[in-house]
Amino acid sequence: MRALIAYLKPGRSKTGAKPRRSGRPSPRRRQVVAVGLIVAVALGSAVGAWQLRESGFVGRSMTQAGMALSAWSQRQIVAAGLTVQHVFVTGRGETSKDQVLAAVGVESGQSILDFNPAQARQRLLKLGWVKTARVERRLPDTIVVRLRERRALALWQHKGRHMLIDRGGKTITRHDLARFAHLPIVVGQDAPMAAAALIDMLSRKPALFAQVRAAVRIGARRWDVRLKNGIKIHLPEIDAFAAWVRLAELAAEHQIFDRDVAAIDLRLPDRLVLRLTPEAAARKNKNGKET
Repeated sequence: MRALIAYLKPGRSKTGAKPRRSGRPSPRRRQVVAVGLIVAVALGSAVGAWQLRESGFVGRSMTQAGMALSAWSQRQIVAAGLTVQHVFVTGRGETSKDQVLAAVGVESGQSILDFNPAQARQRLLKLGWVKTARVERRLPDTIVVRLRERRALALWQHKGRHMLIDRGGKTITRHDLARFAHLPIVVGQDAPMAAAALIDMLSRKPALFAQVRAAVRIGARRWDVRLKNGIKIHLPEIDAFAAWVRLAELAAEHQIFDRDVAAIDLRLPDRLVLRLTPEAAARKNKNGKET
C-alpha cells in the first residue's frame, strides 16, 4: 500500500489517467478575451471614423442634416405664426422712420425668434437724436421700440463748422442746422460740456438772454458773451451770475446798449469798464469829448 501511494503523482487519478479539463474557460481567460474584443472594436471604430472623416462623408452628412433641420424649423415657425408682422415705435420726433427701421434691422416675415432686441438697441443708441432706447419682442409677431430723444441746447462752433449739441455736450447732428439758427452758439474746445451751466445762468434774466448770440469759452475758466447787436461782454471767472445781474439792471435803467459801445468788461467786481466802438473813439479823440 505504501508503494502504491508513493507512485501516485499529483494530477493523475488512481488509475494513472490524466484528469479531464472542464469545458468552461477560467475567469482569467474570459477577462483577457473580453478586453481583446473591446480593443478590437474600438480600433475598428476609430479607423472607420477616420476613413469617413477623410472621405468628407461625415461633414457632408452633418451639413445636410443641419440644412434639413433648419428648413423644418423655419416651416414650423411660419406655421405657428412666429414671424415679424408689426414694428411699433414710440417717442420718435427728429429721428426718421427709415433710420429707426434700419437700426432695428428686421424685415416683415422674418422669424421673430431670430431677432435680437439687445443688438437692435445698441444700433439705435448710435443714432444722433436717440438718448435712450428700449426694444421688446412680443410674441407672436410684434416688435416694440420706445425711444427718448435728445433736446437741442446750442450750436457748437468748432474748426469752422457748426454742430448741434444737447445738454450733456453730445453732438446730435451736423446737418440741417438752419432751423436751429435761433439757438446760441458756443465756441471753445470744452464749450460743449460747460454750455448747459452757462445757458441756465444766462436764461435767469430772460430779457437780457434774448439778446445773446454767442459765447466764447476763455481758457477753460470763463466766458465772453457776444450780443446780437455786436457788443461783447467779458464775464468774470468767479460769481459770473452776479455780474450778469448787474448788467441786466444797467441795461434796463440806463439803456447802455443804445450807446456806441463795443465791449463791456465785468471782470472787476466794483466797476464796469466800457470800450467804445472805433468810430465813437475817433470822434471822442477828435473833439476831446464823446458826442
